[in-house]
Amino acid sequence: SLDVGGNSLTEEAALSIVRIERQRSKLTSLGLAGCSVGPTGAAEIAEDADGVNRVLTDLNLGNNEIRDEGAAAIAEALRGNRVLTDLNLGNNEIRDEGAAAIAEALRVNGVLTKLYLAFNSIGDDGAEALASALRVNGVLKNINLLRNDITVEGAALLLKLFRKRRHMESLCGVTPGQTEANFANMRLGDADAVLIGADLEFNGVLKNLELQDNSIGKDGAAALASALRVNGVLKDLKLWNNNLGGEG
Repeated sequence: SLDVGGNSLTEEAALSIVRIERQRSKLTSLGLAGCSVGPTGAAEIAEDADGVNRVLTDLNLGNNEIRDEGAAAIAEALRGNRVLTDLNLGNNEIRDEGAAAIAEALRVNGVLTKLYLAFNSIGDDGAEALASALRVNGVLKNINLLRNDITVEGAALLLKLFRKRRHMESLCGVTPGQTEANFANMRLGDADAVLIGADLEFNGVLKNLELQDNSIGKDGAAALASALRVNGVLKDLKLWNNNLGGEG
C-alpha cells in the first residue's frame, strides 16, 4: 500500500506515482487525498482503474477537486472494474450530475462495498439517483453521505431505502463492530441526523455517539428520537451546542 495524501503534491506528481504503479501493478491500496487532482487527473486515474489495474482494492481521492467531470470518469471506470472495493471521493465538489453518474455505475458494479461521498454538494436529485441505484445493487454496504446539500426529505428517501436493503450497514460511514462514533463539530444539520438515525435503528454495537457542536434542529432531533426508540444499545449521546430548541 502507498498513501501520500496531505503532502501538498502537485497533480503531476500524483499522476507520476500512478503511472509508475501502473507498470508495477503491485499496489492494493493507494492514497492520493489532497494531491490537487482535478477532473483531468481523475480521468487518467480512471483509465487505470478501468480494467487495467487488477490488484488495487482501495483508492482514496478525497479532498481534491475532481468535480462532476472527474466523478463521471471514475464512474465509467467502475462499470468495468472488478477489484476495487473501497473508494473515497469525499470533499471533491461533486454535485448531482456527478452523483447521478456514480449511481448509474453502481447499477452494474458488483464489487464495490464502501463508498465515501461526504463533504460534497450532492442534493436531493443526486440522493434520489443513488437511492434508485441501491435498490438494485446488492453489494455496496457502506456509503457516507454526510455534509452534502441533501434536505430532510431527501434523507428520508434514503432512510426508507436503508430499511428495506438490510445487507447495507451504514449511510454515514459507521463500520461493523464500531462502538464509538465522533461527529462533533462537523456542521451537521437535520438531514445528517436523519442519516445517522438510520444507522441507529439497526446498529447493535454502537455505544457512544458524539453529535455536539453541530446545527441539528428539531427535525433532526425527532429523527434521532425515533431511532432511539428501537435502539437498545446506545448508552452515551452528546447533543450539546446544537439548535434543538424546545420542540427538539
